[in-house]
Amino acid sequence: MAPEQEGRWSEPIVMANIAVHLHLLPNGKVLQWGRRDNPRSPDPASLDQHYTRHAWVWDPITRETYPTANEPVGEDGVPVNIFCAGHSFLADGTLLITGGHWVDGHGIDQNCTYDYRTNTFTTRQRTNNGRWYPSLLTMPDGRVFCSSGSFNDSYEIDNVPQIWDPRTNSWIEAINSLNQVGLGDGKVIPLYPRMHLSPDGRVIVVGPLSETWWFDLKDPANPAADIRSETINPPGQSVVGRWSNAYKERRAMFRDYCPSVQYDTGKIMYLGGGLSNDFNTAPTTDVEYLDLNPGAPGQWQSFPSGNMIIPRRQFNATILPDGSVFVNGGSKGAGFNNFNDPALDSELWNPDTRTFTKMAPERYTRCYHGTSLLLPDGRVISAGSGEYMDTINLPDQCHTEAQIFEPPYLFKTGAPRPNIVACPSEIKYATSFILTIAAGNTDIGKISWIRLGSTTHCRNMGQSCMFLPFAQNQDGMTLSVQAPGNANLAPPGHYMLFVVDRRGVPSVAKIMRISETGTPVVQDEPPQNVPSSSMSMSSLVQKISALMKLPTTAQTKESSTSTSTSTPASTASIQPTLFEHAKLLATQQQRPPMVVALSPACPYGLGPCWGGAYDGLTRICDIEAVSPVPNQADALAYIYLNREMTTFPDIDTWREEFSKVVNASYEIRGIEMILEGMLLRNESDQLVLRIQDPGTKVEGEIPLRSFGKESQLKWDVKKRENKEVTDDEKGALNRLVEDLKRIDAPETRGRVTGTLQKDAGCAGGFALDVREFELFQ
Repeated sequence: MAPEQEGRWSEPIVMANIAVHLHLLPNGKVLQWGRRDNPRSPDPASLDQHYTRHAWVWDPITRETYPTANEPVGEDGVPVNIFCAGHSFLADGTLLITGGHWVDGHGIDQNCTYDYRTNTFTTRQRTNNGRWYPSLLTMPDGRVFCSSGSFNDSYEIDNVPQIWDPRTNSWIEAINSLNQVGLGDGKVIPLYPRMHLSPDGRVIVVGPLSETWWFDLKDPANPAADIRSETINPPGQSVVGRWSNAYKERRAMFRDYCPSVQYDTGKIMYLGGGLSNDFNTAPTTDVEYLDLNPGAPGQWQSFPSGNMIIPRRQFNATILPDGSVFVNGGSKGAGFNNFNDPALDSELWNPDTRTFTKMAPERYTRCYHGTSLLLPDGRVISAGSGEYMDTINLPDQCHTEAQIFEPPYLFKTGAPRPNIVACPSEIKYATSFILTIAAGNTDIGKISWIRLGSTTHCRNMGQSCMFLPFAQNQDGMTLSVQAPGNANLAPPGHYMLFVVDRRGVPSVAKIMRISETGTPVVQDEPPQNVPSSSMSMSSLVQKISALMKLPTTAQTKESSTSTSTSTPASTASIQPTLFEHAKLLATQQQRPPMVVALSPACPYGLGPCWGGAYDGLTRICDIEAVSPVPNQADALAYIYLNREMTTFPDIDTWREEFSKVVNASYEIRGIEMILEGMLLRNESDQLVLRIQDPGTKVEGEIPLRSFGKESQLKWDVKKRENKEVTDDEKGALNRLVEDLKRIDAPETRGRVTGTLQKDAGCAGGFALDVREFELFQ
């Protein structure tokens, strides 16, 4: 097809590195960095280098590239790697960059800013823990909301949000939803959460979980003040903000590695992602729409013609000046990141018809770590892809080459492009300003206001678009334009202003700044960061903690990969970590947990890729509580059955209930139980356990069997297969038999740990494959 129908891709542009992180700066240039200095290096160890001497600035006009004047360092002056960080532009145009990379899944606690005026990074106060894959969002008062990210050797998710105050260059702590509403109702926020601002100024989190959540910071009764929330643990401590369930659930449920886009005021679309149907199958084409404006339905909607043409994950969606959304890259095949089945054809979404049209194909695969960014001239740069794990990071999949997409509107004939001759460089909220355009084309249809892009991992953080009302003077060349009415609609900072004619052809943008309504409000004394009180643990809870591999608080803090040798009180969390929440749950339950073996499609293991699984497990009817921390080493989750259950859980029912929430992003491999009772021989001389367990109402006898290959639930993350069965595991039943012979009693009380198997040949329909046991004499 012709360019006026499908657009056109440029010839390749060689970038200085693989652009995993891509940002449009207020001077119109593009900041980018990758994972390591040499993306072609065959040395797997280079994937985990601990510095960023690979940040570059690219000029779209001259095509020149030059390095940043310095590299980011931690508070101790040691270089840091800001690969896998989160970022958002501040009101003055500097870029806040939070978190980064130690190893896959294990983030660092660095925090810095990049100033386009000096081309330099500046070290800022570090975060409460390491953050790998956090999301950042600039709020109406100019502060920045930071959520999620994983840290330490167990890849624990940091569920305690923080708010960056650029006035004081410091963090304050926000409420953790688990600490506000409790473990049963709160959420573990997945990595790189999809966050936007609603027209009333609240943060709305729309994915990758299917449920939509509000985060409120400002007190409705006193908008000049932050909401103060008291923590459950430790009781009575004060932090800011409040979480609430928005009761808006997406039909397509859990969808990760895909974008969400705020394409107009209060209007959000969530595109593709996830894995559909059976495990390891393709992503979805589904697109769901949410309108938060007054009078709108206020719920997610789907439309028969509103889905993408091609199923995708690991892709990007970019707002264009005419209000359309450009979709490119990704994998359309099975699995986490299928380079062998790339989505080369791009698509363009029409906001008037809510339909997608296929655009010209891209030359290069843009899968995991691909990025896209709107440029001031109305074109889109597509870059990155590759820099994956050491076992599958093939050189031909790592692209330093970029291409620029020229949308169809650039090929329309009949008149020249609109041309902005004069406009202010800075405006205020709720005012009007004068815009002058050239005489060649004065048939103006709309004026779009698009926030500068800051993109990585399918997420363009803060990307938003709105259309400004205007009146055109008689000469046609002078336009009186109404600025955004308040900072809820457009947070302070820099935006591209495009004049779009009635054909849909945009001008080259002018980058303008809208200034704050004032500096962030000065609150009363910020809450003091008091360490949480220690919890007394019974001997049973200590055993459970050992089983669940829960480290001490000190171990958790030590392994968070701090960039400094000392921890100022201002960065220590008031609220417990998820590990501490898990210990509290064990204390409350006073019974052994049940083990659920899970395989995530995400290659980094269950620890960092835990949020969706946690949500899915909490929705299984038989489960009373889920420990908020999984076992990363063996890909195991710990749950507590409903105490009123009188039968063994049916794994097939669990799989059905679980998959309705998570689709195929996770798979339940099996269940392990710890049961107590009397060990004896039944009438068939079969060794059984007659259940007499205070932790469950399940009764009857369950046959005990040997532990074999099909019994193994422990998972090898790198090999993506069950671990080998050890000799101790294989011989557990034989040892149990020999020990019972030595005791020589008709019945012996004991506790048995093993894999629960459905077995129609057994009287009760279940058997237990013995992995461990303990006898009580």
